[in-house]
Amino acid sequence: MFANKLLTCSALLIILLLLSNAVFSQKLSSLTNVGSDAFLEQANLLTSSSATTPTSSTTGKPITTKSTSSITPPSTKTTSTESPTTTAPVITTTISPQPYPEPSVGTWNTSCIMLQMAAQLNFTYEAKGGNFTNGVYNIPNNASVEDSECKSQTTQFIHLIWGPETSKQSILMYFDKSNDTTVLSSIQIHLTLLSEDFPDAKENQTVQLIHKSDGEFKTPEKMSYHCTRVQKMNMTETLDAKQLIGWISVSHVQVEAFRMANDTGFSVGHDCDSSETSDVVPIAVGIALAALILVVLISYLCARRRSTSRGYMSF
Repeated sequence: MFANKLLTCSALLIILLLLSNAVFSQKLSSLTNVGSDAFLEQANLLTSSSATTPTSSTTGKPITTKSTSSITPPSTKTTSTESPTTTAPVITTTISPQPYPEPSVGTWNTSCIMLQMAAQLNFTYEAKGGNFTNGVYNIPNNASVEDSECKSQTTQFIHLIWGPETSKQSILMYFDKSNDTTVLSSIQIHLTLLSEDFPDAKENQTVQLIHKSDGEFKTPEKMSYHCTRVQKMNMTETLDAKQLIGWISVSHVQVEAFRMANDTGFSVGHDCDSSETSDVVPIAVGIALAALILVVLISYLCARRRSTSRGYMSF
């Protein structure tokens, strides 16, 4: 009886174990199926996201700033090429006016006066607008001798002319002789302002300039005056109640007045830079040295005489 009950209980226990095992295996299989489905869904999501991200990156690459940057540089270049055109007027160079050419040396000769010089005028004249302006003019070296005065032994002159026949230009130089010395006394210039030389000058304008000498070109008789450097001499004239002021610059000057008719060439030159006291200085130095030697000699003789007198007194 007890054995039958034991068998029945063990059989029921085995059945329960089998049923529970079947239920467990069924749940396990359902769980694995669910997990596999979830895993597949996650895998699909991952693959879909990975698939979408490359497409977004690949589609974004052509539309990135690289394409826009490749377009923008030409715009910056075009703007840079346009900027020099705007700044070009600012970078302008001013051409300095060329200096007026130096005058040429001319030589003129008469029976009593021989002249060589280069001369340039600098004067004030009236422009077309009514204002006064400054002009420069060179005395041409091809001017010709119009007239001269050689009979007088106190005052002589040389008259040079140039220019067209209708409007002759001229320069007149006077020389005086006094006490065996020759000196320039005055310079007179008559200048018609031609349009080719002074295009801005008032029409039919004539300038007359006069220089009263203060002893220029002073030289001893029978000698020529010589000076290479530039000398400036003021020239003034009152014309139409207006004071015109200018000057004449002369250089490479050699002039000799009161010459003999048969003289050829210039006499011995007296240079403008030679000092008139050049002979006095060595004479003064020689006199001072001689006086010094004389004083030393007298002192020596006096001292020797005293020494000899003392020697006699010792005896």
